[in-house]
Amino acid sequence: MALEKNEFFVAAGYVLLVAAVVMGLYFYKKDQSLVSFRFLLSIFWTAGEGLGVMQLSHLQSSWTSQAWLSFSGFYLLFLAGYEGIEAWLSRRAITLKNKGQAPKKEVTKEQFQNRLFRCIRIVSLVTFATFVLEAVILGYVPLFSTETHAYDHFHISGVHYFTVSCMFTHSLTLIYLLMYTEKKKDRQPLGKGKLIQLIVYNALSASIPILSVSKFQFVLTLALPIFIFLLMRPNVNKKKLFAMLGVVAAVVIAAAVFMTIRRNYEPGYLNSIFQMKNENMPLFLQYAYMYIANNYSNFNCLTQALQQGLVEHTFGLKQLFPVFALTGLKFVFPALVAFEMPVTIKELNTLTLIYDAYYDFGLIGVLLFGLILGAVCAALTQKIRKSRNPILYLFYAQLALYLTLSFFSSWFTVPTTWFWFTLTGALYLYVKK
Repeated sequence: MALEKNEFFVAAGYVLLVAAVVMGLYFYKKDQSLVSFRFLLSIFWTAGEGLGVMQLSHLQSSWTSQAWLSFSGFYLLFLAGYEGIEAWLSRRAITLKNKGQAPKKEVTKEQFQNRLFRCIRIVSLVTFATFVLEAVILGYVPLFSTETHAYDHFHISGVHYFTVSCMFTHSLTLIYLLMYTEKKKDRQPLGKGKLIQLIVYNALSASIPILSVSKFQFVLTLALPIFIFLLMRPNVNKKKLFAMLGVVAAVVIAAAVFMTIRRNYEPGYLNSIFQMKNENMPLFLQYAYMYIANNYSNFNCLTQALQQGLVEHTFGLKQLFPVFALTGLKFVFPALVAFEMPVTIKELNTLTLIYDAYYDFGLIGVLLFGLILGAVCAALTQKIRKSRNPILYLFYAQLALYLTLSFFSSWFTVPTTWFWFTLTGALYLYVKK
C-alpha cells in the first residue's frame, strides 16, 4: 500500500505476487491439496490484486484506502472464519465419537452408480433440449450469426439457466468414472452400451458452449472436471498433472481465439477498449491482464463513487438480487434492481467477489462476507471427508471455482450461481435418498 501511494505501482504488484506465492505454498503444505480453498484464494485473489495494482492501463487509477482495506480484510477474515469453524468441527467430532453414536444407514455403491448415471442422462438431455428451444424461438445459433454480440442476446428468461448447466454433464461423468474404478478389485467393465451413452451425452453438452460462442461457459466446462479430478485423486503424478494442465491451457487459448474471432469484433476494437500504456503489448496478454486486473479497478471505482455521493449503500438489496431474479420480482418491481454500477468502462463490467457486499454495507459487509464464506468452506471440507455421496464433489468444485475466479465476478449475487447450487442440491438428495 505504501509503495502504491508513492506511485511505485509495478513494485507494489511484485510484492503482492510474492505474497501470493508464499501464502499459496504455505496452505498447500498445510492442506496437502491443489484444490484447497485456502490455497486457491491465496494464489488467485492476492495475485490478481498484484496485477491490478500495477496499473498497466490508462483506465486504472490509484486505489482508495477503503479498497486496500477491503481487499486485505476479505482475505484475512476468510482465513479467520475457516480456522474457527475447522477447530469447532474438530472438537465436535471428538465429542460425538466419545458418545459412540450409531452409524447412519448408507446407500450401496451400486445404487450410487445407477443414480449418478441417471443424473448424467437427465442433465445432458434437458440442457441440450433447452438450447435447441432457445435457438428455435430466437431464430439463430450464435456460432453462425454475423452479429457482433450474438451470444449476449442468446437467452430466454428462465430457460437459459438450464442451458448453461450443460457443464455439469462432464463433471458428473468424471465422478462416475472415478468412482467406478475406485479400487482395482472392484473394477468392472463399463459396458459398451453405457460407454456409447456417455460419449453421446458429453458430446451434446460440449457442443453447447461452442455453438453459443461462450468463452466463459467453455472455461467452466473444462475447469470443473479438473477441480473434481484433483479432489478425488490428490496423489496424482505431478509431471502428468502439469502436462495435462498444459494441454487444457492450450485448448482454452485456442478456443478463446476462435470464439473471439467468431464474435465479429471490428479491427482495433479490443485495443481501444483496453487502453494499455504499452500499445505494443501482444493482444492475448492485454486480454488476460485486463480481464483480471480491471476488476479490482472496478471495485475501486465503487469506493470512489460512494465517497463522492454518486451512489449510496443499498443495505442488502444488491445481495438479494438472485431472489428478485429467480422469483420474477425484478419484473414486477424494477426499482429493486435498478442500481448504477460504477466501473472503469461499460465494456469491461466484470466485478470482484466482494463488489456487491461493499455496495450493500461497505467495509463491514466485506469483512462479514469473508468470515461467513470461510466458515462455509471449512464446513464443506469437513463434510466431504465423512460423506460417501459423490455429488458433494460437485458442490466442492463449484465453490473452488468461484474462489479461483474471485477476481472475476461477484458470483454469490449472480442468479445462475444459486440455480446451479439448487440443481446440485436436487442431485445430491436424489442420489442420497
